[in-house]
Order: sequence, then C-alpha cells, then structure tokens
Amino acid sequence: MKKLLFALALGLLYKPALAQLPVSLTLPAVSPFEERSITIGFTNIHFEYSSVGIRDREIWGGLVPYGEVWRTGANKNTIFTVTDDVLVNGNELEAGSYGFHTIPGEEEWIIIFSHFSEAWGSYFYDESEDALRITVPVEEMESKYEWMKFSFSNYTATSVDIALKWAHRSVPFTVEIPMEVTFAHIKNQFKTLPAFGWQGWYQGANYTLANNYELEQGLEWAEQAVRRERNVQTLGVLGKLQAKNEQPEQALETANELAKWEENWRAHFSAGEIFELAGKNNDAKTAFESAMKLTTSERTKASIKSRLDQLN
Repeated sequence: MKKLLFALALGLLYKPALAQLPVSLTLPAVSPFEERSITIGFTNIHFEYSSVGIRDREIWGGLVPYGEVWRTGANKNTIFTVTDDVLVNGNELEAGSYGFHTIPGEEEWIIIFSHFSEAWGSYFYDESEDALRITVPVEEMESKYEWMKFSFSNYTATSVDIALKWAHRSVPFTVEIPMEVTFAHIKNQFKTLPAFGWQGWYQGANYTLANNYELEQGLEWAEQAVRRERNVQTLGVLGKLQAKNEQPEQALETANELAKWEENWRAHFSAGEIFELAGKNNDAKTAFESAMKLTTSERTKASIKSRLDQLN
C-alpha cells in the first residue's frame, strides 16, 4: 500500500514537468534525401543531399539568389565524399568528406569544397575552411529537371563528368583519378592472396601494357607470372612487355617459343603481336597467317585479317 501511494505521488510530481516537454511529430520530408555515388577504378565518389523541387517558383535569381553562398540543396549542406586523392577540374583535392557549397551566377558558378561538412545550410559558412574553390560555366538545357539532381556521365577508367542539374540549367565539373592512385591499389593486392597464383601477376602485367603505364613494373610482374605458369597468356604478355621495355632479343626468343605451339592459334597470334612490336613485320605476318588457319571463328579470322592488312 505504501509503495502504491509513493508511485502515485511521484506521478503527480512529474506530471507538470512532462507537460512542459516539447513533443514533435516526424513528418514526411518536403525535400527528399538522396544519395548518388559511382566508383571509378577503386575510387568511390559519393553525394548526400536533400533534393529540392521547383514547385512553380522562380529558381535562379529568385529562390536561389545570384552571388550568395548556397547549401546546394535543402536542409543540411550537401556532402561530397571521395575515398582517394583526386583532381577536380585539374585541381588537387584530398580524400575525405566535404561540405559542398556553391555561389550561383548567371554565366558562371563557384563550387566550394569545405573542410566542415556538418553545417545546417550555408548560414555559418566560413571561407577560411575551404579546401578548394573552382569556377565553372553554366550550361542551358532543353529538358527541365523538376527536382535538383547530381548526375554522372562520360565514364573512363580514370575520370567521370559530374553535373548538378535543376530547372533548365546544368553546372558541370570533372573528377579525375590519377593513374598512380589506381595503380597503388593494384600493387597493394600483391601483398595478399593474388600473389600466390600466376593469374594475379598476369592481370597486373596486362594492365600496365593496356594502359602503357609503369611498363618496367609490368615486366617484373610478367616474369613472376611465367615463373608460376608457362602458358600462352603469361608468355604473350611477357613478350610484349619485353618489346615495350626495349629488350628485342628476349622478346624474339619468347615469340619463337610461342610459335612452336603448332596447334594453338592464340599462341601464334601472340607471337605475331610480339614480332610486330619488335619490328619484325615479316615474322609477324607468318605468325598471324598461322593463327588464321588454326582458328575456326569467323570473327577471329576477320580480326586477324585486319591486322594483316595493316602490316601490308
């Protein structure tokens, strides 16, 4: 009984206090939260923002004034995150998360990457916290974007074009990932499981060849691949990298070894590629002709014929 009376008294004591606490509803967001991201090479580029709609309002020079810092969206400032050091329109930007602000203009915009990424809007923006500022042109679009978006286009192995699009305007910029950044990710994998088989060394060597980058390193990787497995793939990439690294005698030796694989059209084709790189065009023709005779694929034959036409 005493316990019951104590509980009732306690409830009466706290009732006025509870009545004074603010209790707010959670309602649907007028400006929906969005995330956009893309991975180029090993580098992830990510946007977090609240998209805002036109809703029959004048946007440029109206809702969004010219010449003033804008959060580039609604609610909290837009956040731009990149997982590696990159170039933005040719300017260096370190890996990290940034507050993404803009200063709109009629013909040009200033894009700001701020070290402080937790701001509510741009009300407390501080220029001293800038990591990077770039100026970009505005492009008029025929299509109309009712909701503000970030879009990605023109992907390459080392770059992507990004555009903020809203109403009839597009504000573009380019993010580039330096080759050394991607290459560092590849090199680090040779401290892990891929180092135990031939396939990883072959893939790494072939990457350097395809991108004409770090060819000396590629040659070392090709040699590692051949030590683990002497096959058409490993010998082919080894020979081509020997030729690229100005080792013609070793390249010709590798090509001649491949040419002895009488029933394998791929071996003859790789030999032809090596001979061609080494400047031995007659030997290259012979090897390509042998490959054409051995393959049963009409598509492959057409590809080889194209190589022969170039040599002729």
